[in-house]
Amino acid sequence: MLYPSINQPIIFLAILTSGILCGLLLFSTELFASKLKKQTFLAQLLYFFAILLSFLLFSAVNLQINYGQFRFYTILTFVCSSCLFRYFFKFLWTKWWRKWYNRNHGRKAKAEKEKT
Repeated sequence: MLYPSINQPIIFLAILTSGILCGLLLFSTELFASKLKKQTFLAQLLYFFAILLSFLLFSAVNLQINYGQFRFYTILTFVCSSCLFRYFFKFLWTKWWRKWYNRNHGRKAKAEKEKT
């Protein structure tokens, strides 16, 4: 009986890591799908494979770490870590991208003004 309680932090960290990886996968899928504006079938297919790969990753980690036992806290940890990663990463990504774009665009605008 003591064995599962000793491994709970390891199980929690493994599921947390898999949730973060799946959040990254879904975020990158969202970026690629936004480039496929006219091709909705390909975008839906991309989403389907991303969700399928996320499910397979969660199942593989759960099988390896938790011996295939689905407990409530593992599913909750996976969903929460995936959602939190997508929320914070999207916020940081847009902040970083905006800063990079403004810095580089500002340099180009200054260089063009100096030429004229």
